[in-house]
Amino acid sequence: MLKKMSGPEDQPFLFELYCSSRMAEVQAWGWDEAALRSFLHMQYSAQTRSYQLQYPEAEAYIVCQNGQRAGKILIHRTPICIRIVDITLLPQFQNQRLGTNLLHTFMEESREQNLPLRLSVLRTGRALALYERLGFQIAEQNDMYLAMEWNHETCKEGDR
Repeated sequence: MLKKMSGPEDQPFLFELYCSSRMAEVQAWGWDEAALRSFLHMQYSAQTRSYQLQYPEAEAYIVCQNGQRAGKILIHRTPICIRIVDITLLPQFQNQRLGTNLLHTFMEESREQNLPLRLSVLRTGRALALYERLGFQIAEQNDMYLAMEWNHETCKEGDR
């Protein structure tokens, strides 16, 4: 299900994955295809650099389902928490329990390591309902993002 990213050969897929997660938003701006792709490439590059600077030790994986590349996940482990830096699935792989199963994998690791599992989500993000259903709680917030945490000691039994 998870395949360690191997380098430059993964970049075309990762860029298309990023585009798939932003396309509906940017298409509403009315730009032509070339302008959209140029903007998305700039944004993708900035996000990639930001993650590398903020989480240099993070582990990056391609998420696969039935032999197909379905998405990516970036995990940063520290002595105080496990952080899901980024989790993105292609639209055709969403709403099929793949994201839920991935989260359960890291929730179990969190439980075994006795560490909280943390992530951030857009306030308007579709994944927010999933995180809440799984027992993630808001730890911090700003105008755009919610910092959420799952802790096996504080979650309800039904959330596991």
